[in-house]
Amino acid sequence: MEGKKIMYLSELFLQSLNGSYDTNTALIALEICNKELCGRMNGVEEEAECIRYFFCTDESGEIIEPNAKYQELMDFWDVYRGFDDEIPYEIKKSMWILQMIYEADSQRIYWEKERRKRELSQEQLDGLNLVCGEFEEKIGKKELVILLQEGTRLRVWERMELKGFDGEGPVPERDFAENELMKLFQSGGVAVLIVGRKGLTPQRFYGYSFSNFGFEKLNQKEIDSLKKRVLKEKETMATVRGKFKGNFRLN
Repeated sequence: MEGKKIMYLSELFLQSLNGSYDTNTALIALEICNKELCGRMNGVEEEAECIRYFFCTDESGEIIEPNAKYQELMDFWDVYRGFDDEIPYEIKKSMWILQMIYEADSQRIYWEKERRKRELSQEQLDGLNLVCGEFEEKIGKKELVILLQEGTRLRVWERMELKGFDGEGPVPERDFAENELMKLFQSGGVAVLIVGRKGLTPQRFYGYSFSNFGFEKLNQKEIDSLKKRVLKEKETMATVRGKFKGNFRLN
């Protein structure tokens, strides 16, 4: 007799929606997937155990790479994320599957950050620390815009609200932002920091150009030439998988 077929979490969510996309149906589908993952992870609760569940690790427990279970969890997030803002926060706090998305993606981002740091030169690491230090010094709401060269012009690649640069301690959102900055040292590009809320006080713009050799601050003329594009281009070229780009903690 064949055992019960284990359905992929994203497929289970879509099947549970059954063509309906209202909030109540999405909540039911979320609860079904949450129950499924709880059943699979029965007894797996400690941080080290969760890491081994979602990642390939070495003998000392260090992460080597995300495994197939992690990819399945992120595939679930991809199909569910459009409903996330509609689900009440108090309900989401009790969902193990959402807690695991937060924890697993936190671990993945930190692992990527540490791995990428080992690829940078000391001069590049010093530059990263200088830029992050300047981000911390700025007071107000902060948005980071990443621009990459496409043909003959710069295009907005990614934009994110900056969290973790106000002295409140390390958070995955900061690790995510540092990852993006380190990529610029390797591939080249421009980062624009926008400080302040639109319409309340004049927003302040700070620009940084990155390359293999380090970074340079943009002068005011260069920043002014980018302002219109940075403010106008809301659609980004990047496709980001995973939870973090300015999300909240589920506790």
